[in-house]
Amino acid sequence: MKLFNKFLVLFSFLVLGLVWEKAVPEKDYNSLRQQYLSLQENDRAAFDNGLDAFITKATKEKNYEMMAQGFDDALFFINDKNQKLNYANKAIKTALLSKNKDTIGNAYLRKGIVYYYNFRQFKKALNEYLLAYRYLEDSKNRVLTYQNLYHIAEMKAYLGYNEEALLLFKKCLDFFGNDDKNAESSSKDYLNSLHQTIVCLQKLDRFKEADTYLDKALHLIVKNPSQKLQKSYFFKSKGISELEKGHYKKTQEYFEEALPELILHDDFINISIIHFYQGLLFEKSDRKILALESFKKVDSIFNKHQFVLPEVRPAFEYLLENEQNNMDVKKELYYTKQLLKADENLNGNFQYLSGKIHKEYDKHSLEVQQQLLIQKETRTFYVFLFTVILLGISVIFCIYRLLEHRNSKREYIALNNQLQKMKNELNSIKNSAPDTKPKLHIPDEVTQQILLRLEIFEKEKGFLQKGLTQQKLASQLQTNVNYLSQVINEHKGTHFNKYLGTLRISYITDQLHNNKVFLKYSVETLAQECGIASRQNFSDLFFDINGVRPTDFIRTLKQQYQIV
Repeated sequence: MKLFNKFLVLFSFLVLGLVWEKAVPEKDYNSLRQQYLSLQENDRAAFDNGLDAFITKATKEKNYEMMAQGFDDALFFINDKNQKLNYANKAIKTALLSKNKDTIGNAYLRKGIVYYYNFRQFKKALNEYLLAYRYLEDSKNRVLTYQNLYHIAEMKAYLGYNEEALLLFKKCLDFFGNDDKNAESSSKDYLNSLHQTIVCLQKLDRFKEADTYLDKALHLIVKNPSQKLQKSYFFKSKGISELEKGHYKKTQEYFEEALPELILHDDFINISIIHFYQGLLFEKSDRKILALESFKKVDSIFNKHQFVLPEVRPAFEYLLENEQNNMDVKKELYYTKQLLKADENLNGNFQYLSGKIHKEYDKHSLEVQQQLLIQKETRTFYVFLFTVILLGISVIFCIYRLLEHRNSKREYIALNNQLQKMKNELNSIKNSAPDTKPKLHIPDEVTQQILLRLEIFEKEKGFLQKGLTQQKLASQLQTNVNYLSQVINEHKGTHFNKYLGTLRISYITDQLHNNKVFLKYSVETLAQECGIASRQNFSDLFFDINGVRPTDFIRTLKQQYQIV
């Protein structure tokens, strides 16, 4: 009887559970999202207030579009940039499974935004934006299309294509300004488009037109005080405008208003821009010490983040010129190295600027100047050392042994270089041997993705990286070596080394034709410019592709251009 009663109780609970489950249905996706969408950015409470439940529900139901939406939402509420990138990758993976073009395009766009704003890796960001564009170009979701267009325009602006970028930003401005259906989201999109329009106009020296947009922007900010970051952007632009007019006091006031919020968001790019223009302000108002302090802040930001804009490059020239005037060899050498490093960074991120960024110093002359400074510093050292030698024969004996050791080292290096050359020749023979590996079956979708990324790799001149191997490129293109090798063999008609070498030599050949600065470079410098480590390898590869040695090729072009 007791056993029967226990069974009856359990059965009752089971029935009540089923009734309760039917009576209280599971929340739908929209209801779950409404629980956390009102929370502020980077507020992890969103995960406990419905976001975790949203992702769990989508995963359980294998609803890939909703899974991608959940991971996309997580990006907004996670503060750690590495976790953001992790969620962005998850969103792309599930979006591809959904086969919905809008969902896929949005996932690539969000990953690009993470690279751009959180990592400041502009090349990777642009790759993702271009992938997003392929999926969104025919989309009916116009908000998503214009958001992607805005970020591509932003990249163009940072790369210096200000006329092209301005046209795109004005299109975004028209769209987001008339987008009543998305008033809440478009407010930020509209203000960002307005800011970038002003930036482009100022870079194009169209300050009157920029001031018209600035007046509108500041009026909107007064009406919407919650947009603190956008307010700091407009104050930065207003400061630049006042500097152009010669209103130095107002310039400093606007910059000081803008800085706190930018510092709070660790927006080191705009902080660097403000410090640069503060340096110009102090220089124009004859406050040289303050100007030097501001330009040194630009240098400090560059050292910390290893990123610099062409806009602030003159700061390094100013610092270098100052030390040259002070006759301080050590500091002069430091800022020479910094200027070279900045140019290398610019060439890596803004390859098209290779003929413009050098201004008073091209890379070759800077390297020569650096060597002269090193030699000058070395001579000072040896004068001191010679004085010490006079103190005793024992020191002379030590110097003798040191020189003997250096000679031995030179012989060792020469022998090692000879062995390395033989090794390279053997590797070349191996690479040119026919591929006997069995042909892999690569899905068409994977092949198209690899070809698309190779196209971006070629356009972005990724082949100029030094020490680039097939393994490294495969990793950058998010594939494996075997897939990459077969795609290059089948679609490029050659093996990896030949493909890479042809791209590099074609780049140098084009530069020699169109950029007269390159005609001043030695063969060693040309080899380094295109990522080839050995002068001999470069010369041989140049001859193999162009049928003439680089020295003869340069001599002919100099005669053609009448360059002495």
